[in-house]
Amino acid sequence: MTWVWGLMAAVALLWPDRISGPFDGVPLDRAAETVLIGLIVPALCFVQPRFLTTRLARATIGLLLLWRISAAMLFVQDGWCVRFEPSRPLVKESNGAPHAWDLRADWRSADPACSAIMTRSYTEFAEFPVWFFNLPPPSESWPQPEDRPPEATTVMRVRGYVTPTRPGSFDIELAAGMKTTIAIDGRITGLPTALDAGAHQVAVDATLTGSQWRIVPRWNGEELWSRVTATVNRPSIASLGLRWWTRSIPFTLTIVLLVAWMVSALSRVQHPGIVAWTIGISLVIAFLVRADQIAAARWTIVALIAAVFVPVPPRLRNLGGAFLLVGVPWLTYIGVAAAPAIGRWVLYDVGHDYWMFQRFAYRIVMQGYWLEGGTPTFYFQPLYRWIAAVLHVVFGDSSVGEWYWDGACLLAGSLLSFRIARSFAGFRWGIAAAVIPLAVFNLSAGRDLVGRGLSEISSAGLLSMAALCAIGSRHRTTGRAIAAGLLATLAFYTRLNNLVMALGVAAFALPLRMPVGALVRLREWRARVAWRTAIAVPAVVAIGVLCFAWRTWYYTGVFSVLHGTQGRSLAVWKPGMTLASAASSIADSVLLVLTVNDPPQFDVLASPVLVGAFVAVLAMLGTPRLRDLPAPAVLFFFAAIAGAFVARGSAYPGRFSVHIIPITCALTVCGAASLFHRDSRVHRVDDSIVSQDPVRAG
Repeated sequence: MTWVWGLMAAVALLWPDRISGPFDGVPLDRAAETVLIGLIVPALCFVQPRFLTTRLARATIGLLLLWRISAAMLFVQDGWCVRFEPSRPLVKESNGAPHAWDLRADWRSADPACSAIMTRSYTEFAEFPVWFFNLPPPSESWPQPEDRPPEATTVMRVRGYVTPTRPGSFDIELAAGMKTTIAIDGRITGLPTALDAGAHQVAVDATLTGSQWRIVPRWNGEELWSRVTATVNRPSIASLGLRWWTRSIPFTLTIVLLVAWMVSALSRVQHPGIVAWTIGISLVIAFLVRADQIAAARWTIVALIAAVFVPVPPRLRNLGGAFLLVGVPWLTYIGVAAAPAIGRWVLYDVGHDYWMFQRFAYRIVMQGYWLEGGTPTFYFQPLYRWIAAVLHVVFGDSSVGEWYWDGACLLAGSLLSFRIARSFAGFRWGIAAAVIPLAVFNLSAGRDLVGRGLSEISSAGLLSMAALCAIGSRHRTTGRAIAAGLLATLAFYTRLNNLVMALGVAAFALPLRMPVGALVRLREWRARVAWRTAIAVPAVVAIGVLCFAWRTWYYTGVFSVLHGTQGRSLAVWKPGMTLASAASSIADSVLLVLTVNDPPQFDVLASPVLVGAFVAVLAMLGTPRLRDLPAPAVLFFFAAIAGAFVARGSAYPGRFSVHIIPITCALTVCGAASLFHRDSRVHRVDDSIVSQDPVRAG
């Protein structure tokens, strides 16, 4: 039941609190809560899930949930109500005020009284909750200049109460160019102004133009939010006395939970060499990124391969150990690189795929089109719009969630590569296999895709998670096999041309140690298949495909998976093509994927992908030594490359290679290991030793 407590922990940490503070739930728009809850908590769930079964964890999670419920009943919402009124409607099928990504506001209302709840100062344009400028007007395909800053004109109305316990000076620092009217208790007043103790209504009406915006409320010269009580509605006298001594409750409970969880994780490691490596290399990466030495930081990811020299005890030669040696430094890179995006919104370029996904995400959550997803058919890839919607719900207007999600998906591919290579050649080769996919991605044409808001990294990550679940399901419950099928189905939904690869997850029903050469011996491999995995994965994917076709029929009357998609326009073979032109088109599409470049061209930094493909082909042809490569990995490669024989991608170089990088890098490392060692069985013995740890054997 660990996953149940994990879900309860997520609800307790993310549920929006009525009392504003460092850990007040969604949106995660402050640095501490964004990093600790948005990045470190998921990492702890992976490294030390057992902690959630302890009495301390369950008591803390239960108390935090109880606090959230109690606060909702006892207190009015902290902060001020902010409502934006653009010069003309920006949201399709809506004439009311636009929504920010803030669940504390009345986000399900068609015409919200509050677009957002202001619980922090907005010191510059990018900190204002005005993400809705990414939405076009309802009657036009493209936004007009006057619909987006700096040409746009928008009225902002701020309403709320400030309740000091003693007299003092109230002020609001505004940008010089903002035309503003401020009223206190219904009377227009100048600032600063003296206020007596007690509740006072604050009303600010501002006209926002250009991009020089600022609103910083102050009390006695210091920022107001931590000095006096500021609420959306007038607080009751009884609740005022409770606020100050209860304000620290969610902060204390969250800190206790996180600190105890971290201590538990460290106590599991108990190895100074691993701890020193992880902390040391992570600090180097963080320093380089903060110093804007991005190129050096990228090459430091390559240098993670030095982790093969770190002494690792047998109990940590598994996915957990690989995560500590490679995953933590990688997530440090992602976290520090994404830090400038925390609490800030981005004005997307118009007409791009990621701009479309963002618009659909808003339509799903804020306008309630949960099944439609923004459009009756999916010319743009389906599931990522839902993923983007959930990330915005958690992280608000900011795109930092997309950075974290993409980083986690790439790490999932890295861990899959590790898992395959470790089983074939041992832990040190596995560490090399974990580093190489991250290095290839970070140095090749796809390096700018992280946090961009496209679907390919998500699909690749879900496929890697599905493969890891399938591997783990061989000796465990049917639940893991079903989970593998569900993740594979979601990967297909995220990127439709990965259907064959989603079905290919079933290849991991075969043992990782089974060589390719054994595939021709039917009796040998048939007895070793995990049939629950071999049946569950394609069955769940098939049900997912049927559900997808049903949804299309529901909206269009056509029972089809490809109806309304880009399938025909991207097909490598079209009616009327000659055999030679079709072959040329297919070769171009396959090379685009294998060279990680568009148009295809050799790139030495992406060469492990091409080498891995070559190794897979040689293995299937029965080449000595290479025919001992793991059969499920080779089969998974051919499932991964199958989509390139059907459809050719375009735009955003490197995006159509992301899904194939982990498996080809794993095969490259396995091929190298088979050439360096005459008998790879030596390394398999090592792998069998570490697999004796049933909890974290990976």
